[in-house]
Amino acid sequence: MILARLPWYVAGPLIGLLMIGLRATLNKPFGALGGYIDLAENALTPGRLGLRAYLLFGLVLGGALYAVLSRAIAPSFAYGTAGGLLPTELPTQFSILLLAGLVMGFGARMAGGCTSGHGMSGMSLMSPASIVATATFFATAVLLANTLELVAGVGS
Repeated sequence: MILARLPWYVAGPLIGLLMIGLRATLNKPFGALGGYIDLAENALTPGRLGLRAYLLFGLVLGGALYAVLSRAIAPSFAYGTAGGLLPTELPTQFSILLLAGLVMGFGARMAGGCTSGHGMSGMSLMSPASIVATATFFATAVLLANTLELVAGVGS
């Protein structure tokens, strides 16, 4: 039987071992942004894809496979309305979510990494830039969650 969600005491150490393995064997940090950058720069020449692109593929495909096998999700294009924040029309949802993804990607590129890269790899290396970036990510998330609850009643 496959669990709907891996327990934290299994997933956490596995991610930690992945980070240690990447640093010890290839001297590479763990993070998803590098995979996206690698894909964007080499999309037309797949033979030039690097380790980070394949790591990104593994993260996405592994997560999707686990979710399908555990029956935690059933693949569909239905996203839901996120507590009423998104419209119900699929094309409008797609446009909003695409724009949000582009803004997040731009922000991650400007920050020099993504939340996983700064929060796990950068923090473990005591990088001052990663400490500031991670504190900013968390402060923004707390502020936004509280604002959404206050304004839209989401989460209550």
